[in-house]
Amino acid sequence: MSITRLPSLVMAATVAVVLASGAALLGYANVVYYSGQGVVADGFGGYDLKTELCGVENGAEVDGPYLLWVLTATSAPNANITGPWGTAPMVKSGNGAFKYVSGWYDPSTLFPEVVVATYDGRPKNVQLVISHGCRPLLDTGAWCSPGFWRNARDGAWALTGKSKATLFNTSVYDTWYGATFAANPTLETVLNNAPTYSGPPVPGTSGYALNAFNATGAYLTNNIPGYSFNWDVMVAGGSDACPIDHFGNFK
Repeated sequence: MSITRLPSLVMAATVAVVLASGAALLGYANVVYYSGQGVVADGFGGYDLKTELCGVENGAEVDGPYLLWVLTATSAPNANITGPWGTAPMVKSGNGAFKYVSGWYDPSTLFPEVVVATYDGRPKNVQLVISHGCRPLLDTGAWCSPGFWRNARDGAWALTGKSKATLFNTSVYDTWYGATFAANPTLETVLNNAPTYSGPPVPGTSGYALNAFNATGAYLTNNIPGYSFNWDVMVAGGSDACPIDHFGNFK
């Protein structure tokens, strides 16, 4: 069985579509580069998946770590994709969509101009995205970032026994954050407003120097059954430290 992390600036990435005479070397005449669609900044210099889905039994394409690439090229009969894995054909799945399942790669290593799809037909309405995927799981500790929880579905929240409407002042305070807010925001409000709640750290009784935004991620991570928040894993900044996917499926 298998499963990605997140502060919350969603990548506003654009796709550059280029007609290149040398593109035949990659397969077809029209070229589109992957430029960050489907990932979000994790606040530690890396990126998390916007949607993580792990395990075939839960609807994933494969078991274990992977990335699902989707090319939308409405008039294309054929397409392929080139990345760290080499060049491979993409499978057409209707409505101008082509899919390819690659192994897991750290999203920060995949753009700009690292992964490229080529296709025939007209260069119109084209987009190359990471639809979803599943991160590998580290053997030590756990850290599901605030960005992860912001995009998590109800199943992931249910695992923690907490809800998006849980109030910050009666949950994250005072173990994970050493101050309260006059407005007493919900956890959802904190997660959706990173600039407001990413101020200086205020250590709680746990002793960790966390700001309110990261403290919320630590609180929720610590409530995943069988796991606990790990400071060293958070500081290391890896994107593979969360033991569940966005739907609450364990890796």
